[in-house]
Amino acid sequence: MTPSFIYFDLDNTLLDHSSAEKKAQFETYHSFPELQQVAIEEWLETYRLVNHSLWERYQNGEVDRLELQHSRFYDSMNRLKLECTISGKIGSFYMQNYRKHWSWIDGARSAFSDLAERFEVGIITNGFKETQQLKFEHLELKNYCDVMIISEEIGQLKPHPDVFDAATERAGVSRDEILYVGDSYTSDIVGGRNAGWQTAWFTGLNNIEIKKDQTADFQFNRFDELVELLS
Repeated sequence: MTPSFIYFDLDNTLLDHSSAEKKAQFETYHSFPELQQVAIEEWLETYRLVNHSLWERYQNGEVDRLELQHSRFYDSMNRLKLECTISGKIGSFYMQNYRKHWSWIDGARSAFSDLAERFEVGIITNGFKETQQLKFEHLELKNYCDVMIISEEIGQLKPHPDVFDAATERAGVSRDEILYVGDSYTSDIVGGRNAGWQTAWFTGLNNIEIKKDQTADFQFNRFDELVELLS
């Protein structure tokens, strides 16, 4: 069925979060001798593991946002036996640099603009409200859509049904008329499918390893493929 409303995820679907994160981490590492006591590869891998674990705990309600923001750098440095008292300063430096590197995924802007002329479109994103709103402004998403949902405002994170129920109500159409485009199989594809939506899985970033039981209504590596599908 051709959708009448298309929701898009934000990070690593429209906005290249991974590239911005990598560039900001590189600048942060080379700006603080405290981090340079370990190899950059070791720092990045430790941070990745700690950050991922904290976001899972945040999603499960085990930590709040303030603890997540504080602990991702403090815990990473502590695990590597680095001096932790400066972790707050390092975290603030990272966020300032992260914001400098926000950019569209290749092909996403033209595809999003094209589809916004033919369909009602909206955004659903996890993440902290203040940061995600700045991303909306940076990408000028208000030029394309009115419905922009940050899951923190709902009180749950994707793939919780409450997020998709609220988004369905905001779309104002039946569930089977909504298509959700996202890069995360668990948060976006499973969440959308469980909500009764159609799903389009963007797999063109970060070398996503696809398992045999992972399926979506449509899978694409380049945004021109999505535009062609919906033509």
